[in-house]
This record gives sequence, C-alpha cells and structure tokens, in this order.
Amino acid sequence: MDSCFTNQQLKRSSIILLGMIIVFFTGIFFILDFHYDQLKEDYIGILGSVALKITEEDPELGRKVIPLLTKGISQEEAMEGVEFLREYGLDKELQNSLFPYINKTFSTTSQIFLVTCLAMGLFLFIFHYDQQVFFYKKVRRITQGAKNIVEGKYDTFIEEDQEGDFSKLSIAFNSMGKIIHNQLEELKKEKGFLVNLLSDISHQLKTPLSSMIVYNDIMLSKDLPREQQLPFLESNQKQLERMEWLIKSLLKLARLDAQAIKFGKKNQSITKTIEESIKAIQNKAQENKVILEFNQRKEIFLEHDRPWLKEALINIIGNSIEHSPWGEKVNIKLIENPIYKRITIEDRGEGIGEEDLPNIFKRFYRAKTFQKRDSVGIGLALAKAIIEGHGGFIEAQSQLGEGTKFMITFLKY
Repeated sequence: MDSCFTNQQLKRSSIILLGMIIVFFTGIFFILDFHYDQLKEDYIGILGSVALKITEEDPELGRKVIPLLTKGISQEEAMEGVEFLREYGLDKELQNSLFPYINKTFSTTSQIFLVTCLAMGLFLFIFHYDQQVFFYKKVRRITQGAKNIVEGKYDTFIEEDQEGDFSKLSIAFNSMGKIIHNQLEELKKEKGFLVNLLSDISHQLKTPLSSMIVYNDIMLSKDLPREQQLPFLESNQKQLERMEWLIKSLLKLARLDAQAIKFGKKNQSITKTIEESIKAIQNKAQENKVILEFNQRKEIFLEHDRPWLKEALINIIGNSIEHSPWGEKVNIKLIENPIYKRITIEDRGEGIGEEDLPNIFKRFYRAKTFQKRDSVGIGLALAKAIIEGHGGFIEAQSQLGEGTKFMITFLKY
C-alpha cells in the first residue's frame, strides 16, 4: 500500500476524498445535533403548555407533574400513558402532519439533510469527473504516442512534470520508443550488411573465377601435354586457395560483426600466442626474404582466445611482410606496465599515406601506394574485429617511405 502513495496524484486524490468524507460526516453530525435541539424545543413547548394548564387547574397536582418532565417515567407508566392517549385517537400510526411540532422538525431536518447529501453528491461527482478527465487525458496521450510509434514517428516524446507512476510510465514509454527505433535501425543495418556482404563476395570471387574459367577452357579446347597443363593447374590451385581463404575470412568477419561468436577466453601466455603466430607465418616471411624479430623472454599472461587472437596477429604480421622490402626486418615487441599490455608490430616498408591511414582497417580497402594485385584488403578488418572482440583496440602510425607501426593495446582496467 505504501508503494501506491508514491504517486503524488493518487496521494492528492486520496487526501481530497478523505477531506470530503470528513466534511460530509461532520455535516451529518451537525444536522443530527440541530434535529435533537428542535426536538427538545418542541418537547419543552408541548409539555410546558400541558403543565401550565394542569397547574392553573390544580396547583398541587402541577407540583407533582412537573418533576416527571425531567426525571423520566417507568416503562409501565409509559405504557399506561400510551393507552390513555389511544382512547383519544392519538398513537404512532398517525401521520406526522397530525403532529405539528414533529412535522415541522421532521420537515426542516429532512430539507437540510437532503441539501447536504445533494451537495456532497455533487462534489463527489465533480471530483470523480475531474479525476477521470485527468487520468484519461494522460492515457490518451500515451495511446496517441503508441500510434505515432506504430506509424514510424519514433521521435514521439511524452513529457511528465509530476512524480509518480505516470512519470515512470512516461519514462518507460520514451525508453521503449528509443529501443524499438534502435532495434529497427539495427535490423536495417543487418539487412544492408548482408546485401553488402553478398556484393563483396560476388565482386571478390568474380576475378579468380573468370581466370579459372579461361584456364579450364584452354585445357579443354586444346590437347596440351602434361608439362603445358601444369602452369594452368598450378594457377587454378592458387586461385582456389585464395577463394577459400577469402570466403572463410568473409564468413568469420560476418559472424564477428553479427556478434555470433563467443570467444573462449583463458588467462594464458600471450607470449606463446605471438610465438605460434610467427611460426605459422614464417614460410611467407622466408619467401619474401623478411626477418621476423621477437626477443621477448618474459612470459606475459592475458585473458584471450588463442586461435582467434593468433589469426589476428598472423593477418597483421602478414600485412607487414607484404609491405617490407627484401632483407628488411619486422620487429615484434610485447610490453606490460601497470596500465596496459601492448603488442607492437613495426616494419620498415613503403609506409601508408596520410589520406589512406584512417581507412586501412576498412574491409576491401587498398592503399593507393600498394601495388600488389592479389591483395583483397580484408586481413586488417578481420584483425581489428577480433581484437575489439577481446576488449582491446588497434591503431597504426605510418609515414610514406618510413614504414608502419601497429599497436595492439589491452587495458588492465
């Protein structure tokens, strides 16, 4: 019950209603008091005239009768008096109009009581009507707001300047409108994302598929010896591997964007994760004559999903290898301080232009200075999604001709 009176309007209405009830019963009390005063006056007037007549006729008898007016009579005497008056036609069955004093008192009291009840009823009706208008006006505002939201008017806002349940309802309604709007926007984004994803897959697969179709047509239309078929088969194999990697990366990125992946994080050595990443991409480094340097001796632990974070590191290190000239080094460092744990991957390659730097983590973006044709620009986007999924963030510093430095930071707090 106490929770109901947190509503100021309900508290105010209850106080007003209680006040009206108190006023009504006070009025009834005064009416009854007035009624009893009138009865006493009539009682004194009637009995006084009777006593006066008796005293005039017989003073001795008058002195005996007058004390009976105040001390009362016995039940037996009362019954005898009723029987005596009945002989003269006077009893309680007679109409009030035959008793002038009673009729006057009854008529006056009834009129006052009726007026009081009518006034009380009118006040209660006005109060009830005012309350209903107040509540239904608020309900209609909320109903209209709901219709507006159904019609797509998500900027509908219901203001409430009083404390209580209507204020809470208005806040909840406004929050609901925002949530519905945000959810619909998310659905639109997801729909747009799926459209873009299908478009990206189609665009990225078109070139290798076209190349494979041409090579297959050549081998089918011409009777080529085995040694001449091998280059075409090797090229198709590379294209198939590239397509497989591309499709897998796009699907992983799609699952990350849709938050459909739950990382199996464990508090384990990030040092070992970096070492395994270097080992996994060592062959590519050797093919490009690039040296991967990582001299971390101290083991540092981080709560992470090793396979996923290793894939992110492989993509970033692979990007540094692709941009490094032959014979250069890619330096990988791991540091820890009271605030964060950070992995840095730095190369001495061609660098990234100032206009390209803000866009390198966007999917399918290729810097204008990068001339390698088989790069699709998805590795860094996938790495960024994985790192952010681990609660970290990645940034890059670069200048043309001076190389690029990637910094992966995991805050401790």
